[in-house]
Amino acid sequence: MLKCSIGRITTTRGPPPVLQSAVSRKLHGGAGTFDLPLPLADVHNPTTEPRSGPAQAIVLTFDKAIASATATITEGVATPGVLTFSGNDVIVPLTGVANQQYVTMSLTNVASADGGTGGGGSIRVAFLAGDVNQNRVVTLADLGLVNAQLAQLVTAANFLKDVNASGTLTLADKGITNASLTKALPAP
Repeated sequence: MLKCSIGRITTTRGPPPVLQSAVSRKLHGGAGTFDLPLPLADVHNPTTEPRSGPAQAIVLTFDKAIASATATITEGVATPGVLTFSGNDVIVPLTGVANQQYVTMSLTNVASADGGTGGGGSIRVAFLAGDVNQNRVVTLADLGLVNAQLAQLVTAANFLKDVNASGTLTLADKGITNASLTKALPAP
C-alpha cells in the first residue's frame, strides 16, 4: 500500500491489479452465455475459438475491481470496442475479427477501484471457425463432432460445436464447418 502526503491531505493507493484469468465469451441465443477459458502464460499455444462471427468478447479477470483500462490489438485483424468494467472483470468487445488468424490483445493502464495503477496483461487467441476439436485445422473429425450433436440444445458440454452460436446445434453449424474443411492456422 502506497501512501502520499501533501500538506494535510493523505491519499492511499493499492498495489497494481494483477491479471488472474481470461475467457472468450459468446451468447448462444436462448441457451445463454458460454465461456471458453484462455491460457495466460503460453502465447505459443493459444486456445482456438471455433465459434464463428466477426463479433467476439474477451473477458479478463483481475485480482480486484477495475475502474479503467486501455485495450489495443497488437497482432491480427480486430477492433476493440468500448470496454465494460464489471467488478474484477474487464469485458472487451471485438468487432471485425477475421477468421483463420491469431489475435493478440493487450490491456494497459489498468487501474483498480482502490487506486492501484500500472496493471496490465495480454492474451493471444486463435480464431478458426469450425475447429471444434481445437487442433488448428478443420477436418472431417470436426464435421463428425458437429454432426453427432445435431438438433441438440447447447449445453456446457457441447457449446463449442454451436459454431454459429444460435443456441441449438443445426445444419447451419454443420454447413459452416463443412465450408471450412481443410482451413488451417499456421504454427503458433
